[in-house]
Amino acid sequence: MKTSATWTAAIRPRTCSPLWRKPPESWKARLEAACRFPGGSYSPELFFRADDIGAGGRAFHALCDLFRKHGVPLALAVVPAWLSRSRVDQLFQSAPLEEDLWGWHQHGWRHVNWQKAGKKSEFGEQRPLDKQWKDIWQGSNKMKEIFGERALPVFTPPWNRFSDATLVVLEQLGFEGISTTEHLPRNSKAAKRLTNLRILVDLHTRKGDDPEQDYEKLLRELSGVLARKEPVGIMIHHQRMTPFAFQFLDAFLEIVRKNKPDAFRHLSDLI
Repeated sequence: MKTSATWTAAIRPRTCSPLWRKPPESWKARLEAACRFPGGSYSPELFFRADDIGAGGRAFHALCDLFRKHGVPLALAVVPAWLSRSRVDQLFQSAPLEEDLWGWHQHGWRHVNWQKAGKKSEFGEQRPLDKQWKDIWQGSNKMKEIFGERALPVFTPPWNRFSDATLVVLEQLGFEGISTTEHLPRNSKAAKRLTNLRILVDLHTRKGDDPEQDYEKLLRELSGVLARKEPVGIMIHHQRMTPFAFQFLDAFLEIVRKNKPDAFRHLSDLI
């Protein structure tokens, strides 16, 4: 079987975090040492979410091959407005619709920033409810047209940011889950009807300037999520993955699969 390094040797992303430019010294041994699993019958619950899905390509194909190799589900956060017929065909060449591994779900509408100030958000406080409703409704309809019953009632807000109005719209349109890095507000009635599928580890949009320090930080993050008792999400951006990023993910999936083969969750199991 080909290794991740073999299939991805020619991939050169335009942008990547410093961590993924070259492997740190003894990276795999350090990863293995960081992956400590609780004893007994307890198993962590992990799900993987790949963001900004809108077209196929070499990196997307390699990512799907990697998860297929390990038999691990992958939640695919699709930007509906990015999809054309040819792009849909590309996606299905790498991730066939009939294959059970893929958790197709909605990632905003156009993935554009509407905030005039502050951090980027497509559905932030500066976006009125009626405009949010229209965009999410359009995106939901397009998802159902393309993916049919495979489209899950889960919403990933671009940049992992949302407002109270977003939660109201999601509840009104029949969504069952939202996937974000944040806690949901306790005083929101709409939030109480949504399952929060939280992301706690960001693999590829990391901000660290020092690769060695960032690698140690990532290992601590992964060690922490393996000890948690609630479902934990790990976020992927395939457009930013280097050959080493593929190698690392390949090794991590293999380590977890050997030690806790029932740790991986499909998005549909969590809502």
